[in-house]
Amino acid sequence: MIRKLLQRGLFALMIVLSVGAVYAGERTLSQNSGTGNAPFFISGEPTLILNGFDLNSIGITRPAVIDRVSIAIQTPIAAASATVVVYQDANGGSPSDATLVSSAPVTISSAGVFTAVLPTPATITAPVVWVGFYLPVGTVFLADTSGTSVLTWWAWTPGTTFDVNQLGSAAVLGPADGTAPVGINMNGKARITLEITGAGGTVSATPAPGATSAPGASTNTTPNASVLAVYALCSALLYDTADEQISYQDQINLHCREVPSWQAPFIPAGYTLRGVLYDVVAFKANGVTPNRWSVQITHCIRPAAEDIDRAVIGSAYGNPRTWAILPSARVGDLVCAEVRYPGALAYFVR
Repeated sequence: MIRKLLQRGLFALMIVLSVGAVYAGERTLSQNSGTGNAPFFISGEPTLILNGFDLNSIGITRPAVIDRVSIAIQTPIAAASATVVVYQDANGGSPSDATLVSSAPVTISSAGVFTAVLPTPATITAPVVWVGFYLPVGTVFLADTSGTSVLTWWAWTPGTTFDVNQLGSAAVLGPADGTAPVGINMNGKARITLEITGAGGTVSATPAPGATSAPGASTNTTPNASVLAVYALCSALLYDTADEQISYQDQINLHCREVPSWQAPFIPAGYTLRGVLYDVVAFKANGVTPNRWSVQITHCIRPAAEDIDRAVIGSAYGNPRTWAILPSARVGDLVCAEVRYPGALAYFVR
């Protein structure tokens, strides 16, 4: 009889529209809503952990493409292979009849947020997707400790493995809400996320209360203003501290400085750079500066009052740096966007 031992103890929208290119997988979907973590142990036999997502309710147009799946790990088992899986489900409810779209072996060798890049992006045509990891014995993963657990499912066969190509072949398959046959109440959801792009590289979404979309951009979810903080040296640029401390598990420290506008890369055709040019960097342990953040970090700029209705945020990164105009949303006197890369930030008008 398998035992799953429980102890009590990451989100956002970004479709990068750069000049001449659209980057896949730039909207991160998460079921998590709280800051608390609970570790869950895989014991007895390898176990599959899945999170479900209803793409219709989120506003994802299809066919959509998933290229990355992430999980928060407390204790990895580097000597044993795990498997990342993506299923699509035509009718929702139980994933027992879901169809496997992608699977790949992965090695999780360190604690923290592990991101699996699919060898071939998974094309999704169904309204519901299930993503997760088939984890080896000894792995400890983290779960959010808030909300319902019906969107996280477990699957295993006692004493052996099962074929992930046929999810319904698992001897035990069920939600993590305490009901049979799993019998585990997670009191939240596994910290499993995915990165997805809707059809044509765009995402349609219902505007959040109080938010209006900037010209030519998708609508973002309204940021929680209580977690926004102003950079010490950049008084009109704010960032989401929860993204840094919770989604990124406080593994980076963000810094900003204002730089002369002549240092800006070539301005995209049809846009005018307004206001201040910011240079944002992030440091990890030992002074390491990542060139791509594993999670998107909400940034907001307070533009001039006359620009608020037409301002959009641009992010310049790479070598040489090139501007990408981000889907931006007006929230009060701020314009906000999800940022994936360190580098230059500014706002533009058309």
